[in-house]
Amino acid sequence: MSAVWMEGSLILGVANIGLTVVLFVLFRRVYAQTKAAFSLALLLFAGAFVVQNLLVVYSYLATMPLIPDSLSPYLFAIGVSEAAGLGAILWTAMN
Repeated sequence: MSAVWMEGSLILGVANIGLTVVLFVLFRRVYAQTKAAFSLALLLFAGAFVVQNLLVVYSYLATMPLIPDSLSPYLFAIGVSEAAGLGAILWTAMN
């Protein structure tokens, strides 16, 4: 069962990378149009999330055999929470 949780965490990590890349592109477009400092901060925010999610996916792949079975559902829940938050930010930015 632990492998299912970790595979789900990996899938969520890849989905989070996709969400953050879309946010990065959107914020880059806004910054190109406005040159506002706030838009630049949002661009840096999205870039940091892209890097963080790349590191999460890499670390899950590299350490999957070392992660205790009891920890896997919590890592999945963290991924779900992050995906929900990024989805909300993306929805807000697009509307």
